[in-house]
Amino acid sequence: MDIYEFMEGYDREFDEDEFDARLWEAMNEPDFELNDEFEAFLHEYGIANTHEFLKQLRIKRNLGRI
Repeated sequence: MDIYEFMEGYDREFDEDEFDARLWEAMNEPDFELNDEFEAFLHEYGIANTHEFLKQLRIKRNLGRI
C-alpha cells in the first residue's frame, strides 16, 4: 500500500480527527504494512514516536473519537 496515495488530501493540521480516522482506515486495509515508508510518513507530520502515536490512535478509536 502506498500510504502517501491513500492519505492524499488529508492534513493533520487541518483536522486531526479526520486525519487520524483515515489513517486508522489505512491501517486496517489488507495490504497495509507497518514499514519504513509508514514511519517516514508519520515523521513528516511531526510524529516522532510511532509507538506512542499508535497507542493514542487505539485509545481514540476505543473512545469513539475516530
